[in-house]
Amino acid sequence: MAKAYIKSKFVGFDNHPASIEKARQLAKEEGLSEEQIKFEVSSATDYSSYSKANSQYDLIAFFDCLHDMGDPKGAASHALQSLKPDGTIMIVEPFASDSLHF
Repeated sequence: MAKAYIKSKFVGFDNHPASIEKARQLAKEEGLSEEQIKFEVSSATDYSSYSKANSQYDLIAFFDCLHDMGDPKGAASHALQSLKPDGTIMIVEPFASDSLHF
């Protein structure tokens, strides 16, 4: 997305430091600067210090992760509070079922 929308700024958060380091490495390999994309170690309910320093967000996206969070309701609530007034939350989750039959 950062390569496609070069005038936008992207921030990725994860509570796993090794994942953040890998994301930083891959962004660098793609030729992306920290002006375009940053990755920060933070929980899904505690990225407010970064958010406040850089205003609120236009878009917050959860890609195949909300279901794995210890507090998905808290993460969604925090995201809602971190949006600009006309911002959007996008949640992409896999189709899952307790049944093995479809």
